[in-house]
Amino acid sequence: MKKRISWMLSLIVMAVSMQAQTLSGKLVDEKNEPLAFANVVLLQADSTFVSGTITDEMGDFRILKDEKGTLVRISSIGYTTIYKKVNGGNFGVIQMASDAQLLGEVVVKGTLPTTRLKGDAMITNVTGTLLERAGTAENMLNQIPNVSAQDGNVNVFGRGNAQVYINGRKVRNSSELDQLSSANIKSVEVVNNPGVRYDASVKAVVRITTKKQKGEGFGFNNRLYFRDKRGYGLTSLEQFTFNYRKNGFDLGGMLYGTITNLGDDKNLIEHTHLDKHWKQSSRLEQNYQYQRIDTRLSLNYQINENHTLGIRHDFTRYPKYEWDDVTMESQVYMDDVLTETSHVIADFRNPETSHRANFYYNGKVGNWTIDLNVDGLWKKDGQWMENHETVTETGKEPWQRLMTSDTKTKNDLYAGKLVLTRPLWEGSLALGGEYSHNDRTNEYVNPQGILEDDYSQFKEGNASAFVEYGRQFGRVFAQVGLRYENICNDYYNFGIKEQDVSRSYGDWFPTAVVAMPIGKWQLSLSYRKDIKRPAYDQLTSSTLYINKYTYQTGNPYLKPTYTHNVVLNVAYKAFSLMIDYARTKDVVTLLTEPYPGSEDPLLSILHPKNCSDGYDKLVVMPSYKPTIGKWHPMWSAGLVMQNYKTLTANGTEKTMNHPFVQVQWNNDIELPKGFRVNAFMQYISKGDYDNFRMSTEAFNVSVGVQRDFNLKALGTLTADIRCNDIFNTNKTGTTVYGIRELTIENRARRMFSLDLTWKFNEARSKYKGTGAGKSQKARM
Repeated sequence: MKKRISWMLSLIVMAVSMQAQTLSGKLVDEKNEPLAFANVVLLQADSTFVSGTITDEMGDFRILKDEKGTLVRISSIGYTTIYKKVNGGNFGVIQMASDAQLLGEVVVKGTLPTTRLKGDAMITNVTGTLLERAGTAENMLNQIPNVSAQDGNVNVFGRGNAQVYINGRKVRNSSELDQLSSANIKSVEVVNNPGVRYDASVKAVVRITTKKQKGEGFGFNNRLYFRDKRGYGLTSLEQFTFNYRKNGFDLGGMLYGTITNLGDDKNLIEHTHLDKHWKQSSRLEQNYQYQRIDTRLSLNYQINENHTLGIRHDFTRYPKYEWDDVTMESQVYMDDVLTETSHVIADFRNPETSHRANFYYNGKVGNWTIDLNVDGLWKKDGQWMENHETVTETGKEPWQRLMTSDTKTKNDLYAGKLVLTRPLWEGSLALGGEYSHNDRTNEYVNPQGILEDDYSQFKEGNASAFVEYGRQFGRVFAQVGLRYENICNDYYNFGIKEQDVSRSYGDWFPTAVVAMPIGKWQLSLSYRKDIKRPAYDQLTSSTLYINKYTYQTGNPYLKPTYTHNVVLNVAYKAFSLMIDYARTKDVVTLLTEPYPGSEDPLLSILHPKNCSDGYDKLVVMPSYKPTIGKWHPMWSAGLVMQNYKTLTANGTEKTMNHPFVQVQWNNDIELPKGFRVNAFMQYISKGDYDNFRMSTEAFNVSVGVQRDFNLKALGTLTADIRCNDIFNTNKTGTTVYGIRELTIENRARRMFSLDLTWKFNEARSKYKGTGAGKSQKARM
């Protein structure tokens, strides 16, 4: 494998060994902010077109130098066009002036549309829009087409969970989006089909670019947040972020603490069809509380405009993570006749401690841009459980059983990533590689001997290399890429390596994208092959005891899931459309099956399993986001159609092809005296998604009011009051089909929150580390 990667990199380096002269520079606006997506065109003396490009997110541009080109034209909507003679290779920093026409008291100024298409990304401008005042980054993302965010999880409709980046750095924990203010965000890019720079397991990417902060000295941001989710108790958090900047030196840090009260109440119904019909009905009520502490310290030093390096350390600790008095009431029916009841009271403890470190270097050497990241992650967590179970069989005396277990997990991860980019043949070439190694141990002990003890270990090495080339051909942009990944996974059970579970495999992952305008419409068509590797907890052999009838475990024999995706993005003014066709094979599903070796028909095991048959899925999502005076609405709708096949409880095959629909209407309204109102409505229909059937319609109405208070020399205070699910109608019901049929129903929960943020001379960190080993961290 190493020879194969070395051979591919050698060919790449040989292909680009010839150096090419380029014209380069940087564009800024009147406030010295980088001016992205401006047109830069090289012309002959008679204005004949030679070549062209656009500036990137940081305002930088590069064009291959040509003897015929003597003049450079720089233009952007809303700015005066500039012409520069070609005298050297670097134009330095060029400031653009606004092109405003004063008509009486009316100012007419051209602006870019709020959402536009660039390559494979849908870009939403935040600066200068009401999105700046959405509150947190998480609140803002909920107002971006195709995106939803909740409790730190970001989802792109039809694609699933997205990896989130802030200024090129991977978001490391769920609190980071809550820690970033929408007022500091410049733009958001949503990528439905990520290129080869990202791990092949990444389904979607959301890239957040923050504004460039000016000024030096000390600044801080202090935030208080309170939330009450009806029936679960009060949640509170405090976050203090500070930053000190002087010349090229930048020191930043964060202290974050929360006491969170939550819960998860649900009904579960399981059907088993044998010679008789068995039905198990359960009601689960569980409240939990955790105390969490996060700290961050980062040091960044900009040697000059071509060389920057830094180091960062993050620490997370849960002093308390407890589920107390979890109760589960179950009834068992045989042909609709009650035969047995059970009552379970359980307690859980989930301690966790983790350290994360990152070192990075960004630099430019000649025409090459270098991005190097070295990462380490050390994490310990576990789960202690105690179950008290009382079982009453019809006509018999009750009997009791005590079940305890202790699980301890440890991860040691080391990773490195190098990305090199440069202009080549009037386009841009990127190449690089990544390597990560993770050592994970899992220890499970059941003192009563009801379940077998387990001591398993995974040692996994992941190596990859990629090459990507993109170029503008007139008004058409084309980009192709190829990524190779090789994984070697060794599985040990009580110190003995199990060859049939250990695996080593390599895969090639191609990508391609073509983007072009047709009239005023912008179109982008992309292809990508991706992979979803099983999470480590899905591979474990340890068994979790739920009650007398149900156990849960992993599956060391799971195979990866492969998907071929074709995505079409369309944008026209305030309208956008995403169409995604996917062909998936070996999808991992959660099935309930008879417990192996048991003669009891009620005893079942809940575990993940590969479905070997491939299936097709089509996702269509249009959205419309206009501005009507002080009213900023957004309408969006999503449709999912598929032909997933699964076995049912009576042994027959079922095709899951009921369409699934989601409709959203978001409203931002500017009111007098600086008040803002946000009203959100969402409807989710019944329908099928993989082997899940949404068996209940859900409807959610939420409203929030925000206002900024100018404290003059003391900074600003922002107050945000919200109520989520006003009518308590956001309930869910899901049926999982398989050899045994399981239905899960969750109750609706109204929630109130108050968010207070005080900003004083706030300056965002310049930290530019992007991180390595991201896919391995996510699997933990």
